[in-house]
Amino acid sequence: MESNWLQYCATEEQLKRFDDEGYLVVEDALSPEMVEKLTAAVDRVDAKERVEKELAPGAMVAKFRSVVEDDLFLELLDNEQTFPLLWDILGWNIQLYISHMIVYPPEAPDAKLHVKGAGWHQDGGRPVEEIERPAPRLSLKISYWLSDTTIPDAGAMKILPGSHKLIDKPYQRDPTKDPEGAMEVKVKPGTAVLFDRRLWHSRGYNYSEQVRKVLFFGYSYRWLRGLDYNNMPEEVLTKCDPIRRQLLGDGVDIKGWWQPTEADVPLKGWIREHRGEECLYDVSTRYKV
Repeated sequence: MESNWLQYCATEEQLKRFDDEGYLVVEDALSPEMVEKLTAAVDRVDAKERVEKELAPGAMVAKFRSVVEDDLFLELLDNEQTFPLLWDILGWNIQLYISHMIVYPPEAPDAKLHVKGAGWHQDGGRPVEEIERPAPRLSLKISYWLSDTTIPDAGAMKILPGSHKLIDKPYQRDPTKDPEGAMEVKVKPGTAVLFDRRLWHSRGYNYSEQVRKVLFFGYSYRWLRGLDYNNMPEEVLTKCDPIRRQLLGDGVDIKGWWQPTEADVPLKGWIREHRGEECLYDVSTRYKV
């Protein structure tokens, strides 16, 4: 990482917005050249997945553990415009816990309109069911959009701002409609959307003429078990610098998941060197450790 990445650290306004609304939009997080390269990589993985799973051309592909499918995806682990926001929100003791790729072709022309109110959920698996309410912030996701969802009916992500603080599922007076206050996050290719995993959200349906393509990277604290791998393949780790190795779950020994040393979390040392000791605060209170 370079020190000039510090220009992308979170402002107080961004931190407040994320705390209050549960999401942030980062336009031009990816250059047009990077979007083009990532789209080609996604197309390669998509074609391989369709052959291996014998999927129809119009079927949706949801490929998990996608970070290992192409070296280009590793570049997104610490994207310069989103990674500083990530560590300012979650802190330095973090890892990638999930990566997945969604390729969503247009719905068939004769397909019946889907129920608008369907599909609302929180990410997180069993923690959603087993953690006390109100739930703490355990993780967040970054979605990198490779297709244009500003056009009508292109499968834009739908969210309910502020719903990450709800104790129960959002109330839907009419189950065939979205919850009151829901909105579409319509973005251009190259945009990144950060969202709290507690935020209630839903996939929009794609009735456009384009394929919806998006990459998701989910980050959590290192003391949570990852969903991609218990141990990342060594051939992947060898391609990475120390900070990326941390993000991929590498560490000195098992004790480091709960009581990390400097060797377990090189990101902590980088932040100390480039931002100062005062930035190694306790995220839950934003006070210094």
